[in-house]
Amino acid sequence: MKKVVVRAPVRADLAGGTLDLWPIYLFHPGSRTVNTAISFYAESEVVETGDDAIEIFLTDQQYRQRYESMQELAADPKAALIYRILEHFRITGVHITTRTDAPRGSGLGGSSALSITLVRAISELTGSPFDGDNLVFLVRDLETRLLGVPAGIQDYYPPVFGGLASLRLEPGYPVRHPLAVSASDLGAHMLMHYTGVAHFSGTNNWEMYKRQIEGKKKVHKGFSKIAATAIEMERALEAGDFPAAGKALAAEWENRKALIDGISTPEIDAAIAAATAAGAWAGKVCGAGGGGCIVFLFPPERRQAIVDALAAVPGRVLDAAPVQHGMTVHSSEDGAESVSADRTRVPSRSRGGETEQLFVADGRRPYLPFVLAESVLVHVEGRSGMRQTSMACYLAPVEPESGQVRWQDAVPTDSGRLNMSAVPDPERRFGSDVAPEVLAQKVKDSHEAFVQMLSERHRLQVLHNPSFNLFSQPQESRSAFLDRCIEEANRRIEDNSERLESTFRRRIDQLRERSEREQRDEEKKDEGDRDETVQQVNVAWGQTLYNITSGRPAAVTEPPKSVREGDYLENIAQIQKSWDREQVTLKEELLARAKEIEEIVVVPKDIEVTKLVIVWAGALPA
Repeated sequence: MKKVVVRAPVRADLAGGTLDLWPIYLFHPGSRTVNTAISFYAESEVVETGDDAIEIFLTDQQYRQRYESMQELAADPKAALIYRILEHFRITGVHITTRTDAPRGSGLGGSSALSITLVRAISELTGSPFDGDNLVFLVRDLETRLLGVPAGIQDYYPPVFGGLASLRLEPGYPVRHPLAVSASDLGAHMLMHYTGVAHFSGTNNWEMYKRQIEGKKKVHKGFSKIAATAIEMERALEAGDFPAAGKALAAEWENRKALIDGISTPEIDAAIAAATAAGAWAGKVCGAGGGGCIVFLFPPERRQAIVDALAAVPGRVLDAAPVQHGMTVHSSEDGAESVSADRTRVPSRSRGGETEQLFVADGRRPYLPFVLAESVLVHVEGRSGMRQTSMACYLAPVEPESGQVRWQDAVPTDSGRLNMSAVPDPERRFGSDVAPEVLAQKVKDSHEAFVQMLSERHRLQVLHNPSFNLFSQPQESRSAFLDRCIEEANRRIEDNSERLESTFRRRIDQLRERSEREQRDEEKKDEGDRDETVQQVNVAWGQTLYNITSGRPAAVTEPPKSVREGDYLENIAQIQKSWDREQVTLKEELLARAKEIEEIVVVPKDIEVTKLVIVWAGALPA
């Protein structure tokens, strides 16, 4: 049996939404959208079942169903998306589990991200996986067939590729253009707020689409303005100019509200008013509007004030941040049981409805009661994209007199190594007089205590360097993570050294130009003298550039031939000293930032108890 799990981030759009609907962008040359992947995820798990039936579990709706045929699946409106995808790939005999982190109707493209994960997983299962632009275009067409209205294309790129990017909507096919701003820098200036009111993107988008096609001048003019602000947003983020990005966000929102009525709501207006009053540059609704989430840009020092202000309006601030990574694919063929992180937590029971009891062959000592518990734990850390599933098995002693389970004394165990049977040894006596029904009830009542014990013992530590937005990998030691941070610092030192060199080259150019200009302005010297002096300056400038590029001190060593050349070379020497100081400061600063490592403690997000049985044994295993 083969299992495929695909996980992908959703997106927050900053500018240019709705332009990505074909053919609207063709009417507005230069159209583009700007969006970023964020740390809310969609996930699809697909497992072969070995028969022709189709089983689904939509965890967000707690909806489970089994279909014996494709026709039966097609008749269920809740499974419409799954039907369209399975119909396309002509595949049955699968168990599908889906989940999303984003609130329903949030405007974050959660359904599109889920479609990406499901199509990618199904295509992997068929042996012909879709990736990149091919995956994007297929999902777009399948969603359009499902919705019955045109589907935009911007929602699919962050789940596939991750990061911050603009999607340049060129004739023929779109071109993804990654932007240089790091996820940590963008995250320091950005937060998300959910209004609590769901939206349906198809309604507003379809209305604007129709009006554009019908040639409505107001809508055409509005889209042209949105296209222009998307260009401004791209330029601002490319330059790392966040105040300019905030200005573009404000313009985008004003232009979008003017397109049609219903894009804003009282909840959206209240949130944007509160945040801007607290210091945000701007906010705009994500997606097509009419509800959902708002993205804000602001100076980092105003974050807490903005969070406090948003606490007084409907909705809630979301724990979501920009991320660099796109989808991840995990495939296995070990035949292991598929584990879903969102199963209902139900302990194992015997057929008779009572708690199962097993007996360990471990000598002749009296039987004492223990509890054997197995569980599946899921750890999730949104900023790093970490999602880890693990198993835990414990054996805990039970008080022989009271039947109380002592989870504080539980020890990890391997149940496969216990020699257990369903019947006791008739020659061994029992060292507990607790009535069987009381013991069974005590075990059932201890379920939550076991979950609490797991949440305390199974905490993971993730190392994070906030300056470089780096996170530790599973099993990575602190020293190895520090080495990786230092490696990133050295890379940035090299990149910034090139930038510094360019800056100081411009300063030397300006110095030369000023010297030449001053010389031309001197009316007392004749033409020949002026040419000679300019030539001397040019020679000195050329020598300086040669020294810089060869790693030598910038200033030339030959004595100046005139007072003017002496001044010129002295200025170059000062520029060189300034350059050296900045280089040293840069190196010290980045290496210091590399050592700024914080520890993130990750408690299990989901704990599913898969077995909870009474075990009779002579003692806890050593």
